[in-house]
Amino acid sequence: MAANDKRLLVIDDEPNFVELVSEYFRGAGYDVRSAITLADAVAAFKLLKPRVVMLDFNMPMITGEKFLPILQNLNPSVRIIVVSGCLEEDVESRFKGLGYYAFFEKGNLSLENVRQKVDEAISH
Repeated sequence: MAANDKRLLVIDDEPNFVELVSEYFRGAGYDVRSAITLADAVAAFKLLKPRVVMLDFNMPMITGEKFLPILQNLNPSVRIIVVSGCLEEDVESRFKGLGYYAFFEKGNLSLENVRQKVDEAISH
């Protein structure tokens, strides 16, 4: 995969989580941007034109299932990986039919597993 394909946007309202994920992926050679607010997320999305977005399910300004279609309208080929402290069943029921690429629970999150899924999403 080309270096310019390794663009990742992390959208989450937890600064520590954003920092952890961003540092990990930068260390692996990704071009990573992050956003904690809705306005920053839209601006970063338009600027970076990421191949993959890690999107928090539960944010105070907008829920992930409402924000995901906005991102898809801006770029229909973007792959969305949903991350959440919620149970997978809750996320699947609320995101049903929205076309997210993968889901990871924050409590069981392995950055290696997330990276494999990000690489897979970029390759498609």
